[in-house]
Amino acid sequence: MENNDKNIAIAAVGSPSSTEEMAISIFDNSSQRRLVGSLVYLDMQQEGHQVRATGQIVSLEMRNKWHEHDIMQNIIKQDGSIPFLSGRQDVITANLSPGAVFSRHSDMDMWGHEVLGTVPPTGTKIKRLDQATLDELLRSQKDDLFYIGRAYGDASVSLPMYVKHFGNPARGGQGEAYHSLIVGKTGSGKSTLAKFLLAGYARHEDMAILVVDPKGEFADEISGYAVGDSGLPFRGLLMGMNRAARRYGITQVRLEGYELFEDVLLSLGLDKSLNIRGADNKLELASAIIEIIREKDGMTLDNLRSRAVLKEILERIADEEDGYVDRIYKSKEPQDALRKEIERILNNDKHRIWQVWDFLAFLFERGDGTRQTVGQIVRSLMESPEGDRPMIALDLSVPGNRRDLEDLGDQFAALREADEERDLFTDALQKKIIYRIVSDMRRLSETIVSERMRAGKKSNVNTLVVFEEAHRYAPRQIASDDEDGKKLKAKLIEAVRETRKFGLGWFFIDQTIGGLDKEIIQQVRCSYIGYGLSMGEELNAVREMVGGDARDVALYRSFKDPASYGRPSEKKFPWMAFGPVSPMAANHPLFFNAFDGKDFSSFNVLPVDDSVRPMRLPPQTIAGRRSKGGGNIKPVSMDELPEDLFSENI
Repeated sequence: MENNDKNIAIAAVGSPSSTEEMAISIFDNSSQRRLVGSLVYLDMQQEGHQVRATGQIVSLEMRNKWHEHDIMQNIIKQDGSIPFLSGRQDVITANLSPGAVFSRHSDMDMWGHEVLGTVPPTGTKIKRLDQATLDELLRSQKDDLFYIGRAYGDASVSLPMYVKHFGNPARGGQGEAYHSLIVGKTGSGKSTLAKFLLAGYARHEDMAILVVDPKGEFADEISGYAVGDSGLPFRGLLMGMNRAARRYGITQVRLEGYELFEDVLLSLGLDKSLNIRGADNKLELASAIIEIIREKDGMTLDNLRSRAVLKEILERIADEEDGYVDRIYKSKEPQDALRKEIERILNNDKHRIWQVWDFLAFLFERGDGTRQTVGQIVRSLMESPEGDRPMIALDLSVPGNRRDLEDLGDQFAALREADEERDLFTDALQKKIIYRIVSDMRRLSETIVSERMRAGKKSNVNTLVVFEEAHRYAPRQIASDDEDGKKLKAKLIEAVRETRKFGLGWFFIDQTIGGLDKEIIQQVRCSYIGYGLSMGEELNAVREMVGGDARDVALYRSFKDPASYGRPSEKKFPWMAFGPVSPMAANHPLFFNAFDGKDFSSFNVLPVDDSVRPMRLPPQTIAGRRSKGGGNIKPVSMDELPEDLFSENI
């Protein structure tokens, strides 16, 4: 029968034992209890001080010496057991690696962290760690603790974690940045866990947060949409904490730079509007347009938004004496065809190219100055004052940016029907924007800290950058012809390696470890590994991260797929955490089951503003998020649109 008294010993220290690993023998009265994953502790003396060493049981072993005798095998073959010996002579043992160790001088003192420097004597009692005992151990650190789940083997114990900002230790900070990684297969709960941790960081008014979001999930949450079924009121939490949060999509950001202009020009299909198909010919067209803009007095990227500008550019391209047609095509037949196409466009006010150009020019237009560039957003984030620092989500998703187009009304109606994955926001464009973000943050973090030091102020930038789908930007293997990818990967590795001392930390979220660059993984200090990485290269990567202890890896491999639970209410999301993630952590992982959204908010006593109900995502956006051409939505590319689409007769 299970013993519910947590203060009764469940085991004792055996032999051989060391400061790195202790042999423990499980008592008969605890042999039927669920002990794997449970937190335990023992009390001992060291240098005249009370010492309490904790740990987590990750495996059990049962042996019965009689069953191992060859002479007994015939009896076992008959009945499966040995009378009076089977069961009764079973010995259950475990090997316990000490985790956090605490000490105090007397019962009147609070516990503080200690290093285990001696071995407890055999027979020392081991008890399960209950919530009251855990809280007593951490009473001196209670203001620094945050809770995201329960001990893997004991749902009555909530596991304390560190979610500190990177700023001044006198204001609850770490004093320097650290890099984190959340990894797990689809359905493992990694997005929910990431939001738990983001909510923990958002408590700190001195920390600025930037989320680079290619899927749009975090941006949707910040915008007030309901995403997933975790029950976490993420937007309500941010509002309850008075945390300023803003989403930026492509139409809220002013793009800049000729390199970006070339990518957007081609991704929006200006080349298709001119019936230019060859890859080299497209690049020559883009080069010609950029050269014309550079050479023309008064013409810059931020003042191109008029038909007269495009007309002038097209006329210059088609000019018989000083044009660019002979650079775009080398033979006479396609040259003549291009000139005729340009003439036809110039005589057709309803041709789709006019609105394509209008949208392209809009993205780079200075306008009234309310749209910031990526560089301006990054600088304002990093230079924001203590106590009033924002959370910003840069939405790089197709669905989110398609909603932005819809919000612009009829101004760019045709573009809303374009092929959203190819013509609106390409992978190359994403990489160039992200490169600008990483490059600016790397440079500014050092510049800002240096300026503050010269002014006599010792403070870092205290900023966290979150990267969803990190393998897209720092993959272990990269195509030889992906110059944008190589450039971004090198800059990201440089930033991760060098910005920690400036208070700039990077937080990666992904489905894979094996697909991430090794340099990124080596720089990560806090890792959270969810279900699904239990085979092949991924499992080997897990072994490398946690130190290769076979018992830790075996417990991780035993994680149950959250999708395999019969009822949603029974579903559990198991995690293995490694690094300085918790006051209970040492040199081995910690195992826990994540809270659901409701328990997370209530246990951490977080204020939730429920005055605004979450919105539901529009059905067409959900369909677009799933797959190209899914459901009843037919994808339409820019070159499939009729030339006279904007005619009143259509």
